[in-house]
Parts: sequence; C-alpha cells; structure tokens
Amino acid sequence: MPAIQPSIEAGVRQQSWYKEINKKQWKALVAAFLGWTLDAFDFLLYNFTIVTLIKEWGLTTASTGLVASVTVVASALGGMVFGRVADRFGRMRALTLTVLIYAVATALSGLSQGIWQLMFFRVLVGLGMGGEWSAGAALISETWPKKHRGKAMSIMQSGYAVGGLAASFIAGPIIQAFGWRPLFFIGIIPAILVFWIRKNVEEPEIWKEQETKVKEIVKTSWLDLFRGNLLKVTLVGVIFCVIGLGASYPIASWLPTYLGTAKDHGGAGFSIVQASLLTIPYYIGSIIGYILFGFFSDRIGRKKSFAIYFLGAVIVIPAFILSGASHLTVFLILMAFVGMFAVGYYGGFGTILAEMYPTKLRSSGQGLCYNVGRGVSAFAITGSGAIAMTVGVGNALLYSSVALFILAVVATLIIPETIGKDLE
Repeated sequence: MPAIQPSIEAGVRQQSWYKEINKKQWKALVAAFLGWTLDAFDFLLYNFTIVTLIKEWGLTTASTGLVASVTVVASALGGMVFGRVADRFGRMRALTLTVLIYAVATALSGLSQGIWQLMFFRVLVGLGMGGEWSAGAALISETWPKKHRGKAMSIMQSGYAVGGLAASFIAGPIIQAFGWRPLFFIGIIPAILVFWIRKNVEEPEIWKEQETKVKEIVKTSWLDLFRGNLLKVTLVGVIFCVIGLGASYPIASWLPTYLGTAKDHGGAGFSIVQASLLTIPYYIGSIIGYILFGFFSDRIGRKKSFAIYFLGAVIVIPAFILSGASHLTVFLILMAFVGMFAVGYYGGFGTILAEMYPTKLRSSGQGLCYNVGRGVSAFAITGSGAIAMTVGVGNALLYSSVALFILAVVATLIIPETIGKDLE
C-alpha cells in the first residue's frame, strides 16, 4: 500500500493543474478569451452574409472572397501596429483599444451601400482583429506558467470557435427575419467588454519589469526582428504561419457558403437558415480541437501536435466533402472532425511564437509572424473562391485544403521545439 500511494498522489496533482493557477492569471485568460471570442463573432458575421450579398448585390464568389481576403490582410497590419503598441505601452492598453475598433467597425458595416464601402469597414475590423490577437497572446504568454502555457493559449484560441458558434446560432434567423444589416449592428456589443478589462486585468509582471528599462524599450524597433539571431526566428515564424493558417482558410471561410449553395453549383444545397445552424458541429469540433491541442502540446511538444492535426485535416476534409449530405448524421460528424483538425491547432501559434521571442519584442514578433502569415495566406480565400467559379465550391475546398495541409505537414520540419522554455 505505501508503494502505491505516491503514484496516486502524483495522479491527483496532475489532474488538478488548474489549482496551480492564481486569480490574476485566470483574469488575464478570461480577458483574452472574451476579446478573441467577440472578435471572432464580429469577424465571422460576414461569412454568413455572403450568400445573401451575392443575391442582393449581384456579386460573385470571387468578389465576396476578395472582401474576406482584404479583411484578413488588414489584420496583418493591425497585428504589427498594435503588437508594437503592446510592447511600448502595455498589453492592456492595446487590448482595449483594438476591441473598440473592431466592435465599432462591425456596426458601421451594417450601413454599407455597396461592396467598396463594406470593404472599407471590414478593413477596420481586420485592423482591430489582428491587434487584439497580438495583445491577448502576449498577455497570456507572460502571465501563465510555462508548463501550462500551451493549455492557456489553446483555451484563449478556442474563443474563436465560441464566437463562431454564437454567430451560427443567430446569423441565419436574423438575416431571414430582418435582413443582413441588423446582424452587423449587433457587432457593437463587444465594446462593453472594455470596461471590465480596464477594471479587472493587470499588466504582466515581466512586462512591468521591462517597462522600467525605458531607454532599452525606446531603442527597439520592428527592424530588430530581422537582426542577428532573430532574423532566422522571424523568417521561420512567418513561413510557418503563412502555410499553417493558409491551409485552413478555404474551409473556414467558405463553409457557410458551401452549405448554402445549391447542389448544381457544387454546394450542399441547404437554405440560408439551415446553412447557418448546420455549422454548429464544426464550431463544437473546433472547441474540442483547441482544448485538446493545448494539452497535447504541453505533453508531447509543439511540433508533434501540429503534425498530428495537419495529417488529421488531410484525412477528414476529403471524407467530409465527398460524403455529401445524403447521410446527414455522418455529414455532421465529419464536419465536427473538420473543425477539430482543420482549425484546432491555432492556439499553438501563440505559444510557440511567444517562446521564440524576448519580452521586449514578444508582442511585436508574435504580431508580425502571425498576422503577416494571416495576411499573405488570406489570398487562399480569394483563390479558392475563384476556383469555385469553375469547379464548384465543394471541389474548390477539396483541392485547395488538401494540397495546403500536406504542405503544412512538411512545414513542421522547420519550426523549433520550444516546450518547457522559460521566457526571456
């Protein structure tokens, strides 16, 4: 009996990892999680309006895909700009400002009278979106202990799926009852979060210590990301983010359109309301994927976890598209697995990038790699939209997603293994 007792106690300790997290760390996670959840909600509302806008404004999948791509490109700029703001003036200031930007811009999108006005407001949404991720990722990385960092980042990233889940519940019914404009007006709601963040969340101690070194902070710039040892870090980070994010963008952006497009045009043939609600399994699968990735990455490492998810996506996306909707139960189960493998690895980007950069350039480095990667890979959305005009939405998703995920598997060879690394 005495010989067995230590292993039992160790098991209990292992299961109770959450008890090692203090109130300050939980509040930081809640702030970043809610910021990213509401960010995703505002960002994804557009995806549910594409079918309606195509009919109402006489647009094509290529032109509506361009709006989505431009939004993501803008997020790259937002990530770089507000990543720098977060390094210079604090994670919390950057976080609150970016939440306000994307909330107000989403509401203004509902006033658009044409695609160019809509594109302008969506650019502002993108700026706020990219900036929010950079500030939130740095906040979590610097607040949580290293052995649980992967879990925290994945929990934060799961907010994207939670936001998508909320959008899928309300988008179809609201569009059917009131049109697409009120859907965007709801996007102002995240602005309320700013007041809670300012009152309850503190800057990370590691950033406060760095802030006292005023002269050193002032001397840093984006160019430092391309000097010395950081040059290789930045190039590897950007390349991996371009490939990893680009692989998921076609299926993530065009799924509602695929579901709501007629079968003779390469879609699944559901109505707008059905297409909105049927994405729910996708987002539930995404949430599961995010959470599991965090535990995997803290247990077996960052590289292996990415590779497993990429390989999983190569398998489940073709199975989902080729199954069609003839067997609805199978179709929905496969959709959940698509959500799990095709986007569940997103939390890993913030973790590995945080562990690659020093504190004085962490948010700048994370923001540049992730958001430049996101901006460049956004053209996978436009490309798959253009392909869809020829071969149909379903085949476009099949061809583009599988090819890019195979490339992503290869890309895991270039990233370092950073599990257990202390932040500098």
